[in-house]
Formats: sequence, C-alpha cells, structure tokens
Amino acid sequence: MKFIYVDESGGLKGDFNYFNISLLVFNDEKELKKLKNTIKRFRRGKYRKQLKNVKEIKAYKSDEKLIKDLLKNLNRMEIEVYSIYYNNKKDPLKNYSVNEIYQFLILELLKLSKLNNTPSNLFIDKFLPKTLEKKFTSNLRNFLKNNTFNVSCVHSENNTGIQFADLISWSTFQYLERKNEAYLKIIENKYILIEFNQKE
Repeated sequence: MKFIYVDESGGLKGDFNYFNISLLVFNDEKELKKLKNTIKRFRRGKYRKQLKNVKEIKAYKSDEKLIKDLLKNLNRMEIEVYSIYYNNKKDPLKNYSVNEIYQFLILELLKLSKLNNTPSNLFIDKFLPKTLEKKFTSNLRNFLKNNTFNVSCVHSENNTGIQFADLISWSTFQYLERKNEAYLKIIENKYILIEFNQKE
C-alpha cells in the first residue's frame, strides 16, 4: 500500500504564469514514520526556537535554511516525487472551472506516474466546502476505477505528509516562476517534472 500526498502552488488566475500539483509518494509506513520523526527532531533540535509556536510548517513562511534542511532529510528516504505544471499562457483548459482543472491535473499526474492502478491512500489538503469535497473525492474514485484507492481530504496542519508535499510544490513554483532551481536540485534524483500540454 502506497501513501500519496498532494499539494499545489502557483495559481490558475491572476498574475501567475504557472500552476503546479506535486505528489509525494511513500511505498510503506516504515518510510512514512521516518518523515514524522524528522519533524520531531527539527522541533526538538536546532530549529527548536524557530518552530516553537509554529503549528504547521509552510514553505512560504519558512526561511531558506530550514526548507533546504528539510528537503535534504526527505532526499535520504525511499520516496518518489512527481510534479505536473500547467502553463496559463497556453491555457488549454480555459473553459473548465478551477476545481475541474485541479482534479484533472491530479488524475493526469497519477496516470503519467503509473500510480493510478496501485493500491494507495491519497491525501489531499482540504480546500473545498464539505458538499463540493464529497463530489470531488467521489469523482476521483470513479475516474480511478480502483477499489483499493482511498481518497481523503485532510487538514494540512495535522498531516506531516501534506506539509512536505507543500515544500515540494513551493520548490517547483520557485523553479517555474522565479527560475530558482536551488531547492529542486536537492531532491533531483527522486524528482520528475512533467509539463501538461494537452491540446484543445
């Protein structure tokens, strides 16, 4: 059973050029436990003061050294990391809603990474009202057509996996929007970046 964590960065509206969705994949609970222990070590060690009153680690609120040290620890684990990015200038899905594009990109990334037929627990950061969330998760399950694929929307502040997926999507944003590859270079041996280029 795999554990897959999803987060996004950038935007589909406004001044953003790109939107990306990233997947952080663990093959078993043993490796996932290492991730949780990493946060505990950081909170008790040299980042104790910095993280004292921080309930959730968010990349855009954290300093460069903390982000890089977290990514270095992540790179030592047995993981898979995938990101798919959408170019707003091309805008091939302009007739779809933001939620539809978000869902479509997740499915596309799962297929391209060949994870859609693998027994998995998929965790997505809560971002929708309850009624839309049920429809969203139901649609994902129907598209996946896999009874062993569990989809859950969770609060990121209570989920270490989502917080690390946030680090990855934010690092991808730095590369795409700001041409800063310093963060992705840390995990480049575990990381695959895919451009969404479906034609209308």
